[in-house]
Amino acid sequence: MLIIDKIIAIWQSITFGTKFVLISSILCCILDILNNNLLFNILVDIPNLTIYQYELWRLLIPQFFHGNIYNLSISLLGFLVCAIEVEKNYGTIPFFCDIFFKNLIIQIIYVFLCFSLSYLTLDVQGTQSFGFWNITFIYMLNKGLADQDDYQKFLCFPLYFPSKYYPPAFFLIMNSIEYPRLDLIAATLFAFIEYQLFDGFMMKLSKGFVTKIEQSFPFKYIQSRQDFITCDQINHSFVMDDAKMAEYQLEIGMISTTESKIQDQNQI
Repeated sequence: MLIIDKIIAIWQSITFGTKFVLISSILCCILDILNNNLLFNILVDIPNLTIYQYELWRLLIPQFFHGNIYNLSISLLGFLVCAIEVEKNYGTIPFFCDIFFKNLIIQIIYVFLCFSLSYLTLDVQGTQSFGFWNITFIYMLNKGLADQDDYQKFLCFPLYFPSKYYPPAFFLIMNSIEYPRLDLIAATLFAFIEYQLFDGFMMKLSKGFVTKIEQSFPFKYIQSRQDFITCDQINHSFVMDDAKMAEYQLEIGMISTTESKIQDQNQI
């Protein structure tokens, strides 16, 4: 009974968006095994098929497919550690938007990267991008950039690394499991851009927009769940409220008005 109670407690501590990722990935793995990796071969991002065969759907959801139970376990284990914290900090709706938007941008960068490297070897066009490694790596990298002296636990193991050493260690381990993981390079490029331009998280949506989505189908039926993190439950001001958005737009308007006045004076 103690083991069952611990399992229930762990499951209850997982946020809704992270549960969605876990359940969806497990279901996709089961369906893939039953169909002899048919879904994996159709939906995983392979640059030469994505571009030359016009199979652009490969850019959309390759993160939910892992090829086998071993990759599934390692990928979700790493994702679980980072995703819960991210979802609690930013909210469930921004978290959903983030995992799908991040994946799309990473896959686009990955395809361009592979075609750039194809001048050296054509083999890179046949590499694959799949699983939640990329998004996990970005979350780890952003945390490492934000606080380099902090220590992070390695997955669920009793090992702790300084945040600044965690991403390189993760990169080497993932490439030892599945080589080459060029999509991790694409994720690194995106992570640095996101950190510099958006302070580590791109999906800073307005509070009014998030509230509107939470009250629409299908989220209006599940937002009352304890594991669903609404915008009102967020402890930090990561979600931009309407007042800040209006103030930001006003500042931009004042800057543009001032610049136009200076230009008019120069013309006179």
